[in-house]
Amino acid sequence: MPSQTALIALIDDPGGVVRRILEHLGHWAPEPAEGGPLPQAPDWPQSAVIPLTYHAVAMLRSG
Repeated sequence: MPSQTALIALIDDPGGVVRRILEHLGHWAPEPAEGGPLPQAPDWPQSAVIPLTYHAVAMLRSG
């Protein structure tokens, strides 16, 4: 039988209230990203050229 996943609730907390409550209770323990930080992207070679194509688009006006 295939497993099912359901979203029970979504908390939007821009003020950090949930974090402050968990810190107060001693339960705030963010976990680092699995596998550690992402590697730094190498510098782009100065002689490299990116082919770009320009397509004119009509201006859109509202009203």
